Amino acid sequence: MSRRFDGRMWARWGFVIVCMLFVIFVTNEVIQVALLYDDKQTMDARGNWIESVAVRQGKVQVDEFESSFSQFAKKEHIQLTLYNRDRKLIYSSTGKEKKTLDQIAGLRESGDFLVYIKALKSDGAKVGYLKINGYRTSIVGLGLVYCLLAAAGIALLYYRDYLVLSYARPIRFASRMVENLLEGSYNMIAPDHVKRESILRLNLALNRMSDAMHEINRSYTRQQDSMTTLIENIGNGLLFVDGVGRINYVNHTFKEDFQTRATHWELADYHEVIPYDEVRKMIDEVFETKEKLARQLQFTVHIERKHFDISCAPILNKHKKIRGIVVVFHDITAIKKLENTRKDFVANVSHELKTPVTSLIGFTETLLDGAREDKELEDQFLHIMLHEGRRLQSLITDLLELSKIEREHFVLQWAPVSLSDVLESVLLILREKAEAKKIKLEYLQGDEGVVAGDAFRIRQIMINLISNAISYTPENGTVTIAIHERKSEADLVISDTGMGIEQDQIPRIFERFYRVDKARSRDSGGTGLGLAIVKHLVEAHDGKIHVTSVPGKGSTFTITFNKSST
Repeated sequence: MSRRFDGRMWARWGFVIVCMLFVIFVTNEVIQVALLYDDKQTMDARGNWIESVAVRQGKVQVDEFESSFSQFAKKEHIQLTLYNRDRKLIYSSTGKEKKTLDQIAGLRESGDFLVYIKALKSDGAKVGYLKINGYRTSIVGLGLVYCLLAAAGIALLYYRDYLVLSYARPIRFASRMVENLLEGSYNMIAPDHVKRESILRLNLALNRMSDAMHEINRSYTRQQDSMTTLIENIGNGLLFVDGVGRINYVNHTFKEDFQTRATHWELADYHEVIPYDEVRKMIDEVFETKEKLARQLQFTVHIERKHFDISCAPILNKHKKIRGIVVVFHDITAIKKLENTRKDFVANVSHELKTPVTSLIGFTETLLDGAREDKELEDQFLHIMLHEGRRLQSLITDLLELSKIEREHFVLQWAPVSLSDVLESVLLILREKAEAKKIKLEYLQGDEGVVAGDAFRIRQIMINLISNAISYTPENGTVTIAIHERKSEADLVISDTGMGIEQDQIPRIFERFYRVDKARSRDSGGTGLGLAIVKHLVEAHDGKIHVTSVPGKGSTFTITFNKSST
């Protein structure tokens, strides 16, 4: 930077000096031309006087005017020479001139002298010639003036550069300081010990501005951090849509509620990325009406059905134009589930208890009315009563187990668990049930799958899922189990060739008492609570459960466990 600046400075200096010398040269030439013109006028006047005196009766007469010519030459400080018509010398004030004139008429310069030659005429005819040698007119001290002018010009140029440099450095520093301030850097401090008052005032103003901007930035950062913390931890999902329909912000709660990273949402049009028609329609309506809107909507999020209380509020400027829209998603799934549980629990339990209780009462009354006399009928009734009693016991056991899991103080016994070891013990228990239906239990041995968890609860998950797979798979079907280990997780995959599940039913299969095929489930002795228990136990392990199914071809349940407890 400094080298480039020095190069420009020297180029400017050279240009200015050349221009200055050119101006001095032109001025000097003009002055010399003016002096020469003045000398010519003077010579013409002298020549005219001498001609008027010397020319008499058609010839040049010198004898009687010789003393006058000598006095005139001495007075004017010139050398006077006269020639006749044939250019022969007839008079010389110095006596040193050539005898013959070999020059033509005119004015010529010869060093510091001027040579003036004029043809003397009488009645238009040349009668002789006049030659005058005299000093050129010069201005004393003109060279000194030129030197002084050149020195003054150089001094002015130097002073101008001095002034420019004295202001340029502070201005360059000020520009760098302002650029740093705009970039958020406040480490530059302008010096406060400069001599020039204007520069001092500029530096003090820059320091005050730096301090003020630093404080504003700190305050803004604190407020932004507070606002970000508030928005991220408010407990509700938030979307910010700007005035042209682009999504500016998606908070962490929204991503968790809808199980999405939403990395491609920001600065995208909400019509293109929000997957729910009802939400898009609400935003459209707020854009049209510019009024707040609130609704309760239900969405399917992966395997769950969630309920949200959604509020859309417009952000208006002073001209009542929409600058953006805030969309708040309040997850009320738990509240809805609690309401539904309160409404449906008695009905569901009553319905589930009704069949076994009715059977027990009916067969008991029949036996009391005399059926005991028929030993074969009595034995049949007692077996039915035993089956219904066990079913009633299983239902009560599952209800108590689910209640226990849902309690706040429910704690897992964390330890490293080998999924393959637990699975082998579970297969020994369920192999007889599978063989009774002629179902092939196929374990694709591979990874051991050591995870962090509670071995007893993981065993309970496996029993419920594999037992379900056997129950919903027709005879001669296949249930396949595999374990896939990854870097930080391990998957337990259970697939069957059973009846399958419709896509719209998958989110509901983990609800209490929900059955895909109620009659078949009841016939198989199911209580409708097994998958609800599985879901709660998987969540207690901080795991994930994923279901894929094709109706008529079977289902696949994938449970993901972590290798370390979180």
